[in-house]
Amino acid sequence: MTTLIRAYNSEGLVGKCDAACYNAKLPECVCICGGRNHGAGLQQAMANTQALAELWLAEYAQRTGQKIERFEVNAL
Repeated sequence: MTTLIRAYNSEGLVGKCDAACYNAKLPECVCICGGRNHGAGLQQAMANTQALAELWLAEYAQRTGQKIERFEVNAL
């Protein structure tokens, strides 16, 4: 399973987007992408993540109240 983006704070991992999202068949998504990669498939999700990761992190932090201290984007 490929994780496309991970976000961390001082306590550890607080959010990610992985195959559970981009290969999803069910309608609900609660990952860091905010649903933009949901069911999109790996190739499209990779492109989305490369282009929009920083925006998603800001939105995720606002949505959840989490302070994002660092993040990793998997550039396959």
